[in-house]
Amino acid sequence: EDLADESGWAYLGSVGQNITNRSSEFDPRNYGFKKLGDLFRAIPQFEFEERPQENGPGRQIYIRWKKRGR
Repeated sequence: EDLADESGWAYLGSVGQNITNRSSEFDPRNYGFKKLGDLFRAIPQFEFEERPQENGPGRQIYIRWKKRGR
């Protein structure tokens, strides 16, 4: 929640950095996932949004808690 914008979206890269800062031994591979995004996609309480990267051709992934009733 500390990383989220006013609509609840947080950049997945920032979320991953925050997790690493809090628990340096965290690795999504320990949970059977190659990437952090794959782990979060397996948790049904999260929703995802891909946005164009501001300074390049790539895309950035944002996550937030699903709102109740969805």
